Amino acid sequence: MTIRTAPWGPGPLGRHRPEPAPRVLPYHRLAHADPEHRWWKPLVELLLFGAFYLVLAIIFGIVWAVGLMAVRGEEAMDEIVLDATALEIMDPAIFFMLFFSLVLMIPALLAARAITGPRPIGLLLSVTGRLRWDFLARCLLVGLGIYALGHTAALLLELATFGTLPPPQPVDGFWWLMAMIVLVVPLQSAAEELVFRGYLLQSVGRWLRRPVFAILLPVPLFTFGHLYDAWGLLAVAFMAVVAGWLTWRTGGLEAAIALHVVNNVVATLLGAFGLSDPDAQESTWVALALSAAMQLVFAWLAVRIAGRRGVAVTRTVRPPLPAVPGGQAWAAPAVGSGGPVWAAPVPGPGGWVCPGPPACPGHWAGRASGPAPQRLP
Repeated sequence: MTIRTAPWGPGPLGRHRPEPAPRVLPYHRLAHADPEHRWWKPLVELLLFGAFYLVLAIIFGIVWAVGLMAVRGEEAMDEIVLDATALEIMDPAIFFMLFFSLVLMIPALLAARAITGPRPIGLLLSVTGRLRWDFLARCLLVGLGIYALGHTAALLLELATFGTLPPPQPVDGFWWLMAMIVLVVPLQSAAEELVFRGYLLQSVGRWLRRPVFAILLPVPLFTFGHLYDAWGLLAVAFMAVVAGWLTWRTGGLEAAIALHVVNNVVATLLGAFGLSDPDAQESTWVALALSAAMQLVFAWLAVRIAGRRGVAVTRTVRPPLPAVPGGQAWAAPAVGSGGPVWAAPVPGPGGWVCPGPPACPGHWAGRASGPAPQRLP
């Protein structure tokens, strides 16, 4: 009598499980792209960021002080220590110290993110996990055009009102300042956006779903880091809101970085040419209205550019397949199957389970625990 083994038998391998639904995450919720996400990770990231930045700032401060004394003599440091309130921002040495010390936030934050996640680290920059250079370049060009027109209009209004304009008076060390405005100021602006619109938006987004909280809650921290009067602080707060909204609306930091870079570059250029006083802490409602108008026009155009260029504003994340008993994993569903199936055999003796297509599409052929193989006559 011929004995044949049945092509299938009892065993757990044929049980289907539903596949987890993918999640669509906006920028402020990108921390949830990390399967190891925990509510306390932003706090650990903040502590690491602070520690790394403190170390870098101390090293930079020592190197800067030694260099300053080597060039200007020991009395230069004495003047700074004894009368810090008399510092002039447009002094090239002071300018470099103030602006480059903020650039150090970039490596400090990236190192903290590398330890705590989520990965890739580029999720701090955009939903694509990288800096979208083409979008950034377009936003920079648009921002420069808007600010050039805005400040030209302000100068023409001043000319019409007072009948004269102040002549340019380049400050001492003008060319050193120009080099730093081109090389250091953009990095300083990007560093502040990485912290205040990157880290803080995503930290709040770990805990609160609605974007309005992620946009607005970091605003006071950014605003009161500047020493201005009420009008000046309102202008800073308005830019923080616009930059936060742009970050959420465009899915990345590019538009916010462009806005911040253009704003700071134009302001420092005017100071280098002697057309404004960067040390001034007083402002007016006219300056607030001008900056707000320029930023609103920029935001509108940046969003239109993002839409026309097909810039991604969300990231689709497929959660990891859940663990199953016995050290097994899920298999990808085959065509015609109802979903993921057991992908590894259960150790031990037993009969054969469904051998797969065409007999049973989507299942895995393997040994399963259970009674001895069935015998057919």
